[in-house]
Amino acid sequence: MRNKITITYRDLKGEIAEETIWAELVNNEYYKIDNIPFFAPNLAYNDIISVEEDDGVLYFNTLIKSSMHTTIQIIFFDRHKESEVLKKIEEMGCAWEGMQGGAYYAVDVPPNINYNSIKVFLDEQQQNLVLDYKEACLGNVSK
Repeated sequence: MRNKITITYRDLKGEIAEETIWAELVNNEYYKIDNIPFFAPNLAYNDIISVEEDDGVLYFNTLIKSSMHTTIQIIFFDRHKESEVLKKIEEMGCAWEGMQGGAYYAVDVPPNINYNSIKVFLDEQQQNLVLDYKEACLGNVSK
């Protein structure tokens, strides 16, 4: 069963913000993240986390075990290139989720995918002013 978990974090302006993610209960104690976090830093798909409940709302408490997945946040400046870039990201073995209205995406890089090839591709797109990106959570990455 999927559960909503609220994550509280500081945004780029240093202000308190919240994001809701999906997670599945595992071992009747911890939760496994079941989607790609959009804004929350240092969390990734399949990470195992603990939560605290307050008035029926589940709040992220701490990371228990990293999934070794990497989360990348992308914003497109050239909307005409979105589908082409996202298709290439899929071909490289990654999954993505987009926000309603487009332009902003979260990408999951599984631990078995060579992150350096993804980074080279994104750097090229960034240099061509197609997009900007942020490495929100570096999992199994060797630099």
